[in-house]
This record gives sequence, C-alpha cells and structure tokens, in this order.
Amino acid sequence: MNQKNGNNRPKVELGLNEEAILRLLKDKCYEGSNSFGRFYLYSVEHEGLEKAFFPPPEVHEQILESKLKAGDEFVVRKVAAENGNKVGSRIEFRLLKKAAVASTAPGGTDGNQPVAGDGLKAMMAQCVREAVEITKGISGVAWQNEDVQKISSCLFIARSRMN
Repeated sequence: MNQKNGNNRPKVELGLNEEAILRLLKDKCYEGSNSFGRFYLYSVEHEGLEKAFFPPPEVHEQILESKLKAGDEFVVRKVAAENGNKVGSRIEFRLLKKAAVASTAPGGTDGNQPVAGDGLKAMMAQCVREAVEITKGISGVAWQNEDVQKISSCLFIARSRMN
C-alpha cells in the first residue's frame, strides 16, 4: 500500500473506499512538474509515520482554500467515480481539525512553544538568539559566525519538524 518515492519516504496510497487521516508537517507543499504534468508534494504524518502525499489538483485547491498549516489534520478518501462510460476513482477531502495557534512572549527563550502566523520567522529569530547564547556560554572556543549559523540552523530544523 505504501510506495517509496525518491527520498525513501513512504507514499500515501489509498485503496478504493479507504480513507486516511493526514496531519500536515509543513505549511506549504512542493510544486513541480514532470512528464506526467504538474504535481503537488505534501509532507504529512499518517499512522505515526512521515509520508509523501501527492493530491490531485482539486484536493490541492481545497487544502489551499482551507488555509491549512503545519499541524492541521484532514481526511482523504478514495471513492469510485464515473466519467462517461468509464468507472475510475477520485479523492475526497474533508477538514478534520486545525491546529491551535498561540504566540510566545517577545524576547522569550522557550523556542519550543508555537508562535503566531506560520511562526517560522519568529522561530528562526529565537534559534539565532539561543545559538548566540550557547556560543557565549562556552569559553575557550574560538567561535566563528559560521558556528552560530550552523547551531541556529540545527535548532530551527529540529523545532520546525516537531511542529
């Protein structure tokens, strides 16, 4: 049921009349095109695993119209559909729940709390502040600007994946 894509991440595959509860892991999808045409790749959590979800264009539009962000959950279901004399399938979309959005106090040091909006700018700023604090707190090491950048990037990646 789960095929692997180029990143060795399982792909969400539905059988006829099956449904899946998916939770977005990122605010935006990756859009691209190949020999089959345009595609939309969403990083989702399904059954406790990170998976790739390639919705058809109409489901992609419904996700955009619902203004879904990381943490929001929705249900997709594969159902039979007639197209003239042919019977095929289509994917139905249903919003399950939107994640609660909270804000941190300005200048706060708890980077694990959610922040308002998509939160990425505030989260990155917090990670940079904490990376500076880390380098100042360890004496005897000749820290470079690159080190602060690397530490803050690691913090940001880890925290953005938790959300």
